[in-house]
Amino acid sequence: MKKLRFLDLHCDTITRERGTDPSANSYDLAEGRVEAVSLVDNGFHIDLHRLPEEWDWCQTFALFIPDEYRGQAAIDYFDRCAAAFRRQMEVHGKLIRQVRTPAELETALAEGKRAAILAVEGGAALGGRLEMLERLREEGVRMMTLTWNGVNEIGSGSDSRMGLTPFGRETVARMEELGMMVDVSHLNDPGFWEVAKMARRPFLATHSDSRAVRDHSRNLTDEQFRVIRDMGGIVGINFCTMFLADVEMGRRDVTPEQLMAHILHFLDLGGEDCVALGSDFDGATLPAFLDGAHSLGTLRDVMLAAGLGEDLTDKICFRNALDFWKRYEKTAL
Repeated sequence: MKKLRFLDLHCDTITRERGTDPSANSYDLAEGRVEAVSLVDNGFHIDLHRLPEEWDWCQTFALFIPDEYRGQAAIDYFDRCAAAFRRQMEVHGKLIRQVRTPAELETALAEGKRAAILAVEGGAALGGRLEMLERLREEGVRMMTLTWNGVNEIGSGSDSRMGLTPFGRETVARMEELGMMVDVSHLNDPGFWEVAKMARRPFLATHSDSRAVRDHSRNLTDEQFRVIRDMGGIVGINFCTMFLADVEMGRRDVTPEQLMAHILHFLDLGGEDCVALGSDFDGATLPAFLDGAHSLGTLRDVMLAAGLGEDLTDKICFRNALDFWKRYEKTAL
């Protein structure tokens, strides 16, 4: 039987809140209580004990910086999130390992371990200080979503209309110099086009869908998708129900066909090599048929039933994202 492989470009598991009841193994990153964050037996979308042992599985863990944190408060919050991530890698070292290169990813999987890529969601983590990028790189952060929905020191998210700031343009340039991948998910249209104009290396949208299929500001236009495709970038399909279909917040009755419509549309745009998974696990309401990372096999079956075939399905589930990372590393400035 063929071994199933998955590489997901985005989740919020490390910074997902449980509440404040200590008996429920709660944690509050804002107060610094990070010791109780757990990647096992947690009831989250991602639970290492619920993943089939025979899968090759790699997850990008994004440290989400809420829009209410700015300046030093955002830096402090990042530090607590990073500590929580490091702690999980230590506690569950027999199950999962942080990887900083494609070679390390492949080694971890070959040894039967899960692979974890560290990312940041929200450039507010820099606190407006360019030198913070070196700190992030030392932590092993390989990609950063420039904004969340609001405005930060770098630029504007999907809730506003401004583009990048002068500091934001410096940040994009320095990220490329450091080999840190630029993520345009959450960035608004003016900001996207500024990144596209100045980018010297391929960039990605870790968790974004098609605006032609579902007209939402968080989704990519066809023209934006083509730019990412032509630059050798990658787009991770977001499982958030509100971005997949016109449903109210919290609704889970999005069908497999509605999710597949986004994949098929991107494929029709020539996206065979640049469509991947960007689940938004533990950061969004998901369709009922996708109740966590352990159900990715169901999504794979949906792709096969839609006629994608084994090779193309494997590319979307795993190979395209890994190939993008390898391609990015080889891009000379």
